[in-house]
Amino acid sequence: MVIRRMFLCFVLVMTGSVVLADSWLPISTVDAPTARAAHSAVFTRIDGTDHMIVWGGQDSPMIPFANTGARWTRSTDTWAATTTTNAPSGREGHPAVWTGHEMLVWGGDDGLNFLNTGGRYDPVTDTWRSTSLTGAPDGRFGHSFIWTGDRLIVWGGAIGFGGDVNTGAIYDPFEDSWSPTTTVGAPSARDGHTSIWTGSQMLVWGGISLGNYVNDGAFYDPRTDTWTPISTTNAPSPRLFFASGWDSTNLFIWGGVDSRFRPLGNGKLFNTRTGIWRTISKTNAPTPRLGATCVWSGKEFIVWGGSDANGNPIGTGAKYNPATNSWTTITTTGAPAPRSSQTAIWDGSRMVIWGGSGECCNNWFNDGFAYTP
Repeated sequence: MVIRRMFLCFVLVMTGSVVLADSWLPISTVDAPTARAAHSAVFTRIDGTDHMIVWGGQDSPMIPFANTGARWTRSTDTWAATTTTNAPSGREGHPAVWTGHEMLVWGGDDGLNFLNTGGRYDPVTDTWRSTSLTGAPDGRFGHSFIWTGDRLIVWGGAIGFGGDVNTGAIYDPFEDSWSPTTTVGAPSARDGHTSIWTGSQMLVWGGISLGNYVNDGAFYDPRTDTWTPISTTNAPSPRLFFASGWDSTNLFIWGGVDSRFRPLGNGKLFNTRTGIWRTISKTNAPTPRLGATCVWSGKEFIVWGGSDANGNPIGTGAKYNPATNSWTTITTTGAPAPRSSQTAIWDGSRMVIWGGSGECCNNWFNDGFAYTP
């Protein structure tokens, strides 16, 4: 019995509590941001202390959207509000990245317009600085937003309803300057695609291009400002609102909807070293859905939440192991209420789900839950 407990559990040294594997624990809602969806969240480690920063999103049926947020400290399970002084205007659907000392946000929409403004938030000083407008890309939504280690790449997205682009720019936070990316050899204009950083190149795949779902993609090398297409042989079928992730070798694509808005329960892995697509097993996979979140744990892709074709939120998920091509169902005991448009981050040992919306895009949440795989 003692051996079994040692195998199933690990000890959180900071709190002294014992946490079972495959289990959920709620995080505090005291001083948490207002309930919202379509917000951003990043994981940070500052002076050895782990934090999650939540910002922006839709927190009411009316505009303007939120330009508020808060920083959650894992060790104390406490929230501290982020300042709104010099913060970007309220928005939803904006991406965010952590640069190592700042959170960068850019783009999204404010309910009336697609935005080409952004900001840089320093959690140590609780201050915002705006990003330059000089040379910035057109305002957009559903774009790539990739941190390379010293630069930010913005690419693609929608600049208006039905108006996709294949343009982009690289932002240098040290110089607060933008430089355009080439369109020579670039993928077709699109939004709703996924993108990851391989360590030397940005990989873009899928999305919707001027009304057509696509299943092609390309590598972008910022050192040479060049694009290289990837194979479409055995690629996933065209889809939108799919879950995606990156394990340092494979791009993970799963779920979403097809062009007839039918939820999908299949996916593929793209090996960035070999350029080959591999089919993901369907055995024990999550039910078909769109808008699920996905994080990489270091061993498994964890897929959770989302909604069905009728907009009904889902509160289930599963873990996919690429080494064994197998799925394991996640417990629903203590899990968050079913939701979509939530954020998910990996904090080093757990997936943390926060916020999102319930049935029919109403009933926003301001709670969060940590899942230990």
